[in-house]
Amino acid sequence: MSWVNNIKKQWRESNCDIRSISPDHDVGQCITGFKLLANIPWDTVDDVIIHVNISDKFHWLLVVFRINHRCLYVYDSMSERSVHTKKVTETVGKLATMILMFSMSMRFYGKRLDLYADKLLKYVNKSQSDPLDIKHMQTPQQGDSSNDCGLYTCIIAEHISNCVFDMRVVEIDAKYHRERYATILWHYGKTKNEDGAISESEVTGTIASKFGGPRIAKEHVPDTTNYPTPIPPTR
Repeated sequence: MSWVNNIKKQWRESNCDIRSISPDHDVGQCITGFKLLANIPWDTVDDVIIHVNISDKFHWLLVVFRINHRCLYVYDSMSERSVHTKKVTETVGKLATMILMFSMSMRFYGKRLDLYADKLLKYVNKSQSDPLDIKHMQTPQQGDSSNDCGLYTCIIAEHISNCVFDMRVVEIDAKYHRERYATILWHYGKTKNEDGAISESEVTGTIASKFGGPRIAKEHVPDTTNYPTPIPPTR
């Protein structure tokens, strides 16, 4: 968000001149598949998961850019607080504007002609410069006195990556998921340590050893995405 805030300020100061939006900017580099370990350009995917931190609220939430829908879907585990929701809407609104500005500057839609060829209503009826739509999704809510926003964000991201976009059907047991993630991370870290793995090379499918040995196959990490989520008993 600091990248987005800074570039939006520069854009405003230039009287909204599109020439101030450079593909070389950090945001543009992310869109083209750089700056991130995944190295996947946005024009090759349908959905982009964006973790958003609202620093003055010490709060994490999830935004999903569903490209075919031309919409940012907001998953916020504290959305039932009206003052808080206003701040979230303001923050996501900056994304809705700046993602479009970068898309225009980088000729993103020239790489996604299918969006127009398929005559998707969200694109046919709008200008390319119109901000993205924003939709706040019904999301499981964290406890009033908890600091579980990061945990909820990870859980929601996990469901989204498995194409579960409707979080109304999801029950979240925070204690269970903390233990589950701790187990996964412990096993992952232990295996990496034994193999002398260097984290930055994992996404390529092979791992370079910090011990100076040959590159080795990426270690297997147990898949727990299909583990059932226990539903807390009704009291």
